[in-house]
Amino acid sequence: MLPVLAHERGLPASVIGTILGAALLLGIYPFRPGAGAMASCSVLLGIAMGTVQPMVMSTMHRLVPEHRHGHAIAMRLIAVNLSSVTMPMVFGVAGLDLGVKAVFWIMGTAVGCGSRIAFQHRAVLLEKT
Repeated sequence: MLPVLAHERGLPASVIGTILGAALLLGIYPFRPGAGAMASCSVLLGIAMGTVQPMVMSTMHRLVPEHRHGHAIAMRLIAVNLSSVTMPMVFGVAGLDLGVKAVFWIMGTAVGCGSRIAFQHRAVLLEKT
């Protein structure tokens, strides 16, 4: 959903593409055999994900009325912390049933599909203007 939201908020395609570089990393992560190669993927994934937070906060401050900034930040923190607790459990169960590689490929596919939707959405918006 990030690509759709980012496009809706007017972020350029290059920024969205930078954010979505994580989809490629998730797809190739299972093919990395050694600790060094896996660590390099982790570093790149961390950089890609780390660039998202400032953009989300900036977008949130632009869109949310000033008197609701505290509420919006609180809801974001609740979602982040809730996902920090639930996602490892969900992925652990999925990894047991499907295998660890499948979990990475599913996540990469989900993020990649989001980028496709974002670019389709962008094309429709550009046609209207």
